[in-house]
Amino acid sequence: MDNEAPALSIARLRSVWDAEVGPSARRALTAAACAGLFGAAHVARVGSPLARGLAGAGLALLLAAIAARAILARRRRGDARRTVREIIGRTDEALGAATLRALALVDRARTDDRVGSPELAGLHLARLLGRASQARITARAQQAAARWAIAGLALGVAALAAAAIEPSRVVEGLDVLAARRGEAPLDLPWLEDIEMTATPPEYLHEGTEVLLPFATTMQPRGTVITVRGRPLRAGRALVLTDGGAEVPFVDDGKGGVIARWTLGDSTTLQAAARFGQVRVRQADAQRVVSIPDDAPRVTLEGAPRTVKLLDEPSIPLRYEITDDHGLREVDLVLRAGAKEERRVLSRPAGDAKVDRGGYELRARDPFFRRTYVPIEVRIEARDNDPIEGPKWGRSEAILVVPPQVGEPEARRYVALLKARDALTDLLADRIGQKAPEAGGAAGHAAHEAEAQAAAKAEVERALAADYGGLRVRGRIASLARGQLARLDEALAAERRSTTRAAHQKLLDETEGVLLAFDAGLRGLGYRDAQAVAQRLADVADEAAAAAELLDGGDRGNGEGRLEAAVTVLGGGGVELSKLGDLGLDLGEIVANDLRRIARARGASDWVHAELAARDLAARLRRPEPSFGGGGGRGGVESGAPRGPEPGDASSADESVAQSERDLEELARDHAAEMNAVAEELARASKPEDIAALREEAKKHAEAIREAVRGLPQPGAAPGSAESAAADGREQAEAMAGALEQGRPEDAVQSGQGAMRSLGEAKRLGSKSGGFFPEERAGREAAEAQQALADELAWAEEALRKLRQAASERAREGLERSSQREGSLADRARDLRKRGERGDGRMPEEMLERLDDAEQAMRDAQRSLSEGDGEQGSERQRDAQRLLEMSRSEDQGQEGDGDQEGDRDMARKADIPDKDKHKGPEEFRRRVLEGLGGTSEPRLREAVKRYAEGLLK
Repeated sequence: MDNEAPALSIARLRSVWDAEVGPSARRALTAAACAGLFGAAHVARVGSPLARGLAGAGLALLLAAIAARAILARRRRGDARRTVREIIGRTDEALGAATLRALALVDRARTDDRVGSPELAGLHLARLLGRASQARITARAQQAAARWAIAGLALGVAALAAAAIEPSRVVEGLDVLAARRGEAPLDLPWLEDIEMTATPPEYLHEGTEVLLPFATTMQPRGTVITVRGRPLRAGRALVLTDGGAEVPFVDDGKGGVIARWTLGDSTTLQAAARFGQVRVRQADAQRVVSIPDDAPRVTLEGAPRTVKLLDEPSIPLRYEITDDHGLREVDLVLRAGAKEERRVLSRPAGDAKVDRGGYELRARDPFFRRTYVPIEVRIEARDNDPIEGPKWGRSEAILVVPPQVGEPEARRYVALLKARDALTDLLADRIGQKAPEAGGAAGHAAHEAEAQAAAKAEVERALAADYGGLRVRGRIASLARGQLARLDEALAAERRSTTRAAHQKLLDETEGVLLAFDAGLRGLGYRDAQAVAQRLADVADEAAAAAELLDGGDRGNGEGRLEAAVTVLGGGGVELSKLGDLGLDLGEIVANDLRRIARARGASDWVHAELAARDLAARLRRPEPSFGGGGGRGGVESGAPRGPEPGDASSADESVAQSERDLEELARDHAAEMNAVAEELARASKPEDIAALREEAKKHAEAIREAVRGLPQPGAAPGSAESAAADGREQAEAMAGALEQGRPEDAVQSGQGAMRSLGEAKRLGSKSGGFFPEERAGREAAEAQQALADELAWAEEALRKLRQAASERAREGLERSSQREGSLADRARDLRKRGERGDGRMPEEMLERLDDAEQAMRDAQRSLSEGDGEQGSERQRDAQRLLEMSRSEDQGQEGDGDQEGDRDMARKADIPDKDKHKGPEEFRRRVLEGLGGTSEPRLREAVKRYAEGLLK
């Protein structure tokens, strides 16, 4: 029998089974795949790594199982025994077993002849296969198909349910499942009806701008981009993102959502939904270009350039600053090496975008005086950017090259030497002149006047010149001008009497002037040499510190510092040697020690270089002559104490110094006496006097307020009638308050100020040309001024009575003050007389002020003796002002050092008793002395009154 016949029979049986079961199984597997896919999508939508991992793994397992079943089914179709077992065996178990034995017999017959004929075995198998009931097999297959159909239906229902809940969730889940690096590959729509606005930072003072959605826009840095929209699907965590950072959308209370993005760098914004760690974007993108807040642009006139401070002692700085949004601060910045100093020039108000200004740097600036290396001067400005923080813009630099240490002093000294030479030439000319003859008196007088004018011009040039910010001031200036006045008097005397004796007198006076000027010049040189030596000592310390760094191995910092210090010492020593005998002595010391330092540097012996520099610093801090001269005076090396300043031929320098000390002591004692009178009057003022006036003062205060009630409030444009009237109202109300508080003196001062302001308002109102607000303010101010005049008259009369009563009670104390005032006037007279002659001759202007001060003291003495304390105090103030004005301008500041330190040490100071603590009173006194001690004499009393008002 053909062996293919049983195989075909078995294949037909498999086909019958597959025809019934296959479709249902495929549908069930398809449903399982869909259900697994949808389930994985829901799990993956959570977005966490675990959820996405579980979903991916589950889906992969499902697909692997389906593929494995397909492979297994294909293999089963080629296995005859498995087909017989699964199809015939399940319908007829005995027939299935017999068929399996028959198959085994067929296989054995092919290889073993003893089993029997293969044909017979095949025939037996065919008969058994023929006995299989196709109907029963079909029925069995239909049962299996039904089971697959039920499973497929269940899985289909599950898949349909997973998709039907919200189909978009499946898409979202699959998109999340396919995400890479937190970004889903498929963009999905999330918002509709999108609106966008841009709100610039508040400091720009700009309004909100409506944007065209998804069109590129340019906005200032820090702008808040607001995005509104309506969600397409609820329950999604929507965010606004640039791909990195993100901000959430929140409910706007109107059925929509809103998000606000603060703009930093240029970016592209997109709406997105957040699923755990995965972000699914919307395709629409908004490109925003950021406009940064630029740093201020600073222009400094003339920069960049280099300025030699000695040639330009005054450096004007004019600047203009612009910023795109607003300025906050403008600084002057001085840099020299590692040192920096900042000075605030302005703080523009109202976020001004432009600022212009100027500043003048002078050679005497403290920063310049402490610096010996080139100085970089810039103007720097800070803007008002609160987003990234303030930014500084800076100008080009002006490089200021300071002079050598002591160079200004040396130039001044040389100029004064030329002036002394001019006086010497004048003396030589007069020595060579013959006594005037009767007929040549006019020519002789003209020649003398011309020669003297030339010498005076040379002296005046030296006195008026500027030497790198250093001028001729203080003692030497007072002495020189006093001696010039002495020359003028001597020449005038000769003109009145052109005799041999008169000429001899002129010659003697000229000689005395020359000697006095020479003494003053040598004293100046001595003091300047000491001051310059002290500054060079600091430089020597810097050299020592640099050598110490080098000894420690720090060559990077040490070499540069040492070279700079040695250079400054070399130049300063040369200039120091020009300052008279002491300067020459100290200059040689500097040169010698610099050679010691140079030798140590050459050998890299930094220890000895440091020792040499420290020796030099110690020597320069004791700026005395190295060896003493005659008279037993000695210097440092001799071990003798410091002697007086040189100048044996004339005592002019010491005479002027003594006059300055006497004048300062007189001014100090007179100020103390003036304060004593004020305290005496204050003690004499009784609170009962003020209390007696208080009730009536309250009525007048109310009348004052009523008089100015209708005047404008502050805030009008300056220079207008309304502004002046508002000032008058404020001062009148201050007058009323002072009256109620029992301060009649302050009330009178405020009232006088109010009268002036109201008068100004009246004047401006009359010139307004009929402009109603101004004309009305002027008219109302005139009415208020008239009413206020009566109240001011009452206050002045009340104050006069109070002062009169206080003066009467203080008569005994005022009498004692009168005597002391007379003694002070005598001292002023003696000082003036001493300054009218000889080497201590004072300038004419100083003598006139001393004379006026003496007269004011005499007037104050008379008023105090008569019990008129108020008038006496007023004249005392006049005398004090004149005394202060009599002092030499910037007295004691002709050099850089503390030339007048001995005078400061001579001041007397009372030590308070431990039981007499007066903290508040002491504070008040210090404030009054500090503010009242302004360097401008004409303003001193006004500033003092201002200070008193502040304290009250």
